[in-house]
Amino acid sequence: MATVAFITESEAKHRMPYAEAIRDVSRIEAAHVVDDGDDGLLGVVGSKLVGRHETVEGLLAAVRPDMAIVSLVASNSPPAIEALLNAGVPIMAEKPACVDPEDFAPLARLADEKGVPLMLALANRMRPDMGDARRIIAEGGIGELYAVRAVQVADQTRIQELTEPDWTFQRARGGGGHLVWLGIHFVDLIRYVTGCDIAQVQALTGVVGGAPIDVEDLALVSMRLSGGALVSLFSGYLMEENGHQGLTIYGSRGWLQTDAAASPKLMWCSGRGDDAKVRRTLYEDRGAPYTGWVAETLRACLGEIEPPLSAADGLAALRAVHAAYASAAHGRPESVA
Repeated sequence: MATVAFITESEAKHRMPYAEAIRDVSRIEAAHVVDDGDDGLLGVVGSKLVGRHETVEGLLAAVRPDMAIVSLVASNSPPAIEALLNAGVPIMAEKPACVDPEDFAPLARLADEKGVPLMLALANRMRPDMGDARRIIAEGGIGELYAVRAVQVADQTRIQELTEPDWTFQRARGGGGHLVWLGIHFVDLIRYVTGCDIAQVQALTGVVGGAPIDVEDLALVSMRLSGGALVSLFSGYLMEENGHQGLTIYGSRGWLQTDAAASPKLMWCSGRGDDAKVRRTLYEDRGAPYTGWVAETLRACLGEIEPPLSAADGLAALRAVHAAYASAAHGRPESVA
């Protein structure tokens, strides 16, 4: 059985799903909450709640949790993460967890020094179609990689219906717009599925919907991977409802395509000419909703499995996103550190 801390605040995102996960994951026996006074959230955690604290320091004076879930406004995240890491507490943190990747870099180094996981909430790695795509590519199922096309489209209405922009639409508090909030999932998946690093990016960004925000609602990003393959990522708030998303990957001996618009599915073509075979897999389970993600990251924090991603993986995704922002601002390609 495990004790989990939930560090959050009223403006944070995904608070209720994380509270529900704490309630529903059977391995979690006790929960401590650091928040700014949302009694509704505490009611969801229910009988597992054994402590409520005003600060991370107050939490650490009372208990050393087996895992901390950190869901804060991005600009508020680094100090809380640093305090927890200094106490040796493993962390699963809602992305982006910073407004500048160089604020995350020392946290990644500290996590390595302490030997504890620091995992950004890039839970799409646990989707069954992405796991199969990664395996197929690693086994040479489509040959040498040529190119990747990625699409992550969400709803424009979430912007148009705001009376004032929340922190995910404020550069000073969130670091960027759609690309760092939602597109980052596919930035990470491109690295995860292909097994390649992102070496260079070139991007255009804009506010195509006309909303009074100082971050992008659309980013078009071209990338070059460490193995030489080229990537196109289309990342934006464009539809009335959450919309299109998926990966198409082309190689010297075939291609594969994922589509998660409804139930995840994978199409895989291997071979050329008369030898080409197309396989289709439809998955009943989307994989890794919040409860499943919290359960798996808890296992990693307890040392039972390898973390689904490392602090270095999170930093690499953040650096690629912010290199895209620099490219769009300066009008030139940018290398990814």
